[in-house]
Amino acid sequence: MKNLLLSFMLFALPICVSSQGISFFEGTWEDALEEAKTQEKSLFVDAYTTWCGPCKAMAKKVFTQESVGEFYNQHFINMKMDMEKEEGMKWGMTYSVSAYPTLYFVSSNGDVIKKSVGGKQPDDLINLGKEAIASDDRSGAYAERFEDGDRDFDMVFKYIKELNKVGKPSLAVANKYFKEKPEITAEQKATLLLEAVTEADSKLFDKLVEVKSAAISVSSKEIFEEKIEKACLKTVNKAIEYEYEDLLKEAITKMDDAIPSKSAVFENRALMSYAKAFDSYDEWEKYAKKYIKKSGKKYETYTELLSDVKIFYKENEKAQENYHKWYDELLKCDECTDEEFINYAKFLSKQGDNKKSIEVATALVEKIKKKGKDAGRAEQFLEYLKQQS
Repeated sequence: MKNLLLSFMLFALPICVSSQGISFFEGTWEDALEEAKTQEKSLFVDAYTTWCGPCKAMAKKVFTQESVGEFYNQHFINMKMDMEKEEGMKWGMTYSVSAYPTLYFVSSNGDVIKKSVGGKQPDDLINLGKEAIASDDRSGAYAERFEDGDRDFDMVFKYIKELNKVGKPSLAVANKYFKEKPEITAEQKATLLLEAVTEADSKLFDKLVEVKSAAISVSSKEIFEEKIEKACLKTVNKAIEYEYEDLLKEAITKMDDAIPSKSAVFENRALMSYAKAFDSYDEWEKYAKKYIKKSGKKYETYTELLSDVKIFYKENEKAQENYHKWYDELLKCDECTDEEFINYAKFLSKQGDNKKSIEVATALVEKIKKKGKDAGRAEQFLEYLKQQS
């Protein structure tokens, strides 16, 4: 039981860690294989060289993306292999590499699951990983044992986990298992529910909330809350897909019951998503403003809203007014990067607002100098804007 709980915690932990990119394993290939077996994951290998242009571009612009890191850190043990160093050349004797980068997906037993040559954009790399996961489907053997009446707890847990990993429905298996009222401990029940719950509109979700203390005990508060939020979000997405507002309300209610402290922020994000899906800007704006009040004037809040406006409402005049206002607030955040100052100044310049563009560039120069750093590039950009005005 202790080993199973440890296995669950190792599997679940990465989904709760905010990542700024892929975390690559430090150690030998043999160590990586052992780690993959321990965490019951497959491996992702970036076979590269230091002189390869696409390799460098992926390292700088793709592997560093938060969405890429979140997906790959959750599902794989990740490793970089320099094919011109001893470890890489030795590895290449087993796994052939003739062009760079070559991306390998390997099972914990060392078997090749999938191989792809060439650089990838973030979405393409995530889709490639999903294809690799779907190709590594080991649920069949567990399905046979389950249908034959095997109700060993470890087996059922691994069966449900495998179904979830490859994107197959696991709800029926979990419901059948609990309906039979198995003789399991409170810790086992909580562990299984943490794996089995995938959406809020299910009895399993209610069972998980009922055993909240035990679930936190076998994992952590962060893991429990992440599971709850993801399940509620899945139900929000179902509400959008089926245009069924009652499901949206159910997801919001379930979140409020499970994690009251986070329900207000979740509610407004959910209502924003629903309004956005049906192209209702006025509704989206109403909840966006409430979202700012509930979540606070944070960097993440403004970047999320600005992204929505840029993608979904770039032709809407009211949205553009908010875009300017929210960008001004974003620049006040400590996390705001120099590039965001420059991008906003460029946007203002294209809009014909040269005065405001120069103000933003000037603020950037002052910000950099205040930190005692070289503001040469920013000063050149500011001079360029002045010449254009």
